Amino acid sequence: MRLPDIWTGLGFAVLGIFVVLQAQGFPEPAGAASPRLFPRIIGGAFVLFGLMIAGRSLAARLQGGDVRLVPQMEDWMRSPNRLARIVFIPLAIVLYGLLAPLLGSLPVSVVLVFVSALLWDERPVAAALVAVGVCLAVTLFFIEVMRVPLPTGPFPGALF
Repeated sequence: MRLPDIWTGLGFAVLGIFVVLQAQGFPEPAGAASPRLFPRIIGGAFVLFGLMIAGRSLAARLQGGDVRLVPQMEDWMRSPNRLARIVFIPLAIVLYGLLAPLLGSLPVSVVLVFVSALLWDERPVAAALVAVGVCLAVTLFFIEVMRVPLPTGPFPGALF
C-alpha cells in the first residue's frame, strides 16, 4: 500500500506539531544542552517537510493529475505482522511520551525496543539482549555525553 502523499504529509506535519508542543514542557537546565533542542529541530523538520509533501500532492491533484485520496489495499497488507510493524512505530512514540515520565526512560525504552524486535521476527533472547544493550547505550549517551536529563520515573537519582 502506498498511502496518498497528502495524508502522509499531513500526518507528518501533525506529528511534528505534537512533538514541538510537547518539547515546550521539557526542563531547561543551566549550562547544558536543552532537552528541547532536538525535539524542536526534528518536529520543525516534520512540519516543514510534511507540509511540502502534502502541498505537492494537492497541487498535482488541482492540476488534474491522477492523485488518489484513498489508499489501495495490496497483498502485503493482508499480513497482520506487517501491519503491526507499521502501527507499532507511532504507537511506540506515543507510549514512550506517556509512560517514560511515570516509569522511567530506560524501562520503557527496553520494553518498546524488545517488542519492536519481536515484531521483526527476532528471537526472544536476542531481542532482549539487543533491547537492554541498545537502550543502556543510548541512555548513557544522553545522560553522560549530551547531559540531557531523561525521565527517571519512580527511581529518582538512578540511571533508570
